[in-house]
Amino acid sequence: MAFLIPKNIPTRSGVPNRLRQVARSLRDFMPDEATVWLRNTGREEPPYLLVLDPSAGIALMETPVIRQSQSKRTWFGKGRPADQQKLLIRKDVADLARNLESKIDPNRIPSLPVRHVVALPGHDEPPPEVEGLGNGVDLLLRSDLADRGLPLAMRRIFGLRREGSLNDREQQLVRAAINPRVVINLKLEGSEAEQAVKIPLFHEPEIAPEDIIRVMDRKQERLAEHMGWGYRMLRGVAGSGKTLVLTHRARFLRERFPNYRILVLCYNRVLANGLRGMIGKSNGTKVIHIDSLAFELAGKKPSGNTFPDFPRLRLKAIEAAERLPDSRRYDVVLVDEAQDFDHGGLGLAYHMLKKNRRNLSASQQDLTSAGAGHLVLALDSAQNLYQRRSMTWNPPNITAQGRTEIFRSNYRNTRQILDLAWKFLAGKDFGTSKRANAEDEGALIPPEAGYRDGPPPKVLACGDLRGEARTIAREVNRLLKEGVQIGDIAILYGTRDLQEKLYHELARRQGLPYFHIQHKDKKEPQDRRDTALQKNYHLRVSTIQGIKGLEFSRVLIGGVNQARAHDIPEEEQVEAVKRLVYVGMTRAMDELMITYSGPGKIGPALTEAST
Repeated sequence: MAFLIPKNIPTRSGVPNRLRQVARSLRDFMPDEATVWLRNTGREEPPYLLVLDPSAGIALMETPVIRQSQSKRTWFGKGRPADQQKLLIRKDVADLARNLESKIDPNRIPSLPVRHVVALPGHDEPPPEVEGLGNGVDLLLRSDLADRGLPLAMRRIFGLRREGSLNDREQQLVRAAINPRVVINLKLEGSEAEQAVKIPLFHEPEIAPEDIIRVMDRKQERLAEHMGWGYRMLRGVAGSGKTLVLTHRARFLRERFPNYRILVLCYNRVLANGLRGMIGKSNGTKVIHIDSLAFELAGKKPSGNTFPDFPRLRLKAIEAAERLPDSRRYDVVLVDEAQDFDHGGLGLAYHMLKKNRRNLSASQQDLTSAGAGHLVLALDSAQNLYQRRSMTWNPPNITAQGRTEIFRSNYRNTRQILDLAWKFLAGKDFGTSKRANAEDEGALIPPEAGYRDGPPPKVLACGDLRGEARTIAREVNRLLKEGVQIGDIAILYGTRDLQEKLYHELARRQGLPYFHIQHKDKKEPQDRRDTALQKNYHLRVSTIQGIKGLEFSRVLIGGVNQARAHDIPEEEQVEAVKRLVYVGMTRAMDELMITYSGPGKIGPALTEAST
């Protein structure tokens, strides 16, 4: 069964019925690895289909209008003239086929034909007069689009089949030629200086890079560009591309609706800076973390050591949001890491929609429809650090049932890192589907195995925190001697006491450029959380929460036995800290090391999971 982009081509409004019939046949009778795109030239011409069969080739299929020709007449029987049928082949589709073929490097993708195909699902025989057929144009009739007929017809069109199907890497190259927007942008949007920054989001791994995707997978592409409107929820495992889909969605909608206002929210300040860099600057698009938005709407940032009451502030911000004119609210709201939001935070996200954009049940409408809005929540229950009940939140008069997409494939971590992380988190439930109920928004989703292999993670017991700091320092030195760039290493700590010892070992004793993200210095003009992404020539050190949503090639975690989850009852601490450590573990793309010391349950659980 072929994969359709968008999924509803056979029933989609605005698609001619004859093209729907062809799409239905392709969906039902093509192999699973085949992909079918609905394409439009942007002119007044009807859409066409682009078909990729990795074992055969590419076809651009049109279903042209058949008109009656007045120029020639044929006489039948008792002197009645009958108009001949004229099939008008589209030159623009033929040009697009030739252009696409020119983009595919035959040295990298050999023997992949690109064909222009005319499909006539209502005809058993070719029309008596066909204009343009014969110049590299192939024909599909009603019998060709049937169950047994389609494979034979496609073989006839493409000629001798390739020796085997395109491998994953080759398919990525072909899909990038078909839709360049799916290529993952590894640079910041903005000036030349800003683009030089290596942002720790979606960047390339160092181990077996030829095996990792550089483009969005088919499901990510379909959601990013053809997600249903209204209220949508994206649930998935760490490293599955939820953030990637959101950032692409924001750029796609900005391009399609340049006059609309788009708001992108997240919980983490450092992540907000990363998202802002990936999405780019625009007058109509705003990227901000939720509490900064709440401060803008409802209060001033506290001075000194005063710690604000964030839950109360968010509720106050909702009241302020309701008083805003629509010119300051948004047509679209996208929320990343939504599992960390409380009900007040998600309520604020909803109330930032324009009042005439709050019809979130209108999934079949688009943003040009009166009252239709778009609210998307991306979340992972396994990364719920604050034990929020956000997964039970829904906008008024609607639920996420039937509006949820599940991401199971992990593209970030090696198999070894992912296996340890999930085994540690799931414990006795490892390897079962007990927690994988997709309809339960709070359920854990077991990740599908990573696509790359690497060295096994290290779990090391130490005598005390000083021993942990020295062990981590030795590992940093080993990595640097092996040629790892210092900006590709992140050190995460579970207790501030360890950070002080790390600073002594790495900065004072060894003189390494040490950047503590959470360090506060009144002499510095900027908050370090706002400059952390630019410190590519520093060793970045952070709390685990502080780099949530980011990724690094090498991650070293210490002090896990002393880690505490904020605002969590004592009886729930172990489970909450396990989620916290899981978040830290899944930041690592290529190598992971964890140290522990002193009494506690986390270290032994890690040791057990690693054996």
